[in-house]
Amino acid sequence: MSCLLKAFMVVSWSALCAAESMEFDIGSDDCEGNSTCASHLLQYRASRQSGEMSTTGHCSDFKVRGRVQMVHYRNWVNAKAHRYGVKGWVANGGDRSLDGQHARCSTCGVVLGHVEGSPGAVKRFLQDVCRGGPPRSQVTSCSTYGSSCFRCPRFYKEFRFCNTWEPKRCKARC
Repeated sequence: MSCLLKAFMVVSWSALCAAESMEFDIGSDDCEGNSTCASHLLQYRASRQSGEMSTTGHCSDFKVRGRVQMVHYRNWVNAKAHRYGVKGWVANGGDRSLDGQHARCSTCGVVLGHVEGSPGAVKRFLQDVCRGGPPRSQVTSCSTYGSSCFRCPRFYKEFRFCNTWEPKRCKARC
């Protein structure tokens, strides 16, 4: 097998290994006894089989303020994510919850989220999220932050209220 796959590949694993680069011989037995190397090799092979690059393109956290709760804003964001083919999550946040899912009023909370995908798709998604919304919603401010990538398997709506104003404190992973 090592003869068929013998090739040297430099793969940047910045999202997975704190900006380290790793060089390995694909298909060789060089990874035996080295769990980090073996893990990277398995991730690389899985990404090649799925047709994707093993590193995620661009990752960002976002915070949207305004009339964004109790107006189906998370559902709207979820639909936008599917339209652009990005992955991540969206959740309601703020300092207090009315019912475990919403802030005590529609204008006294935020929508928090994390998005991953190609740089162009993430940019277009964030532009839509920051500029629009469903009927009865009104965005008064939107902030985006560079973020670590978590290799989210899909985009989803979080039902648990995040008792925070910051995306990183809401969820640390997907």
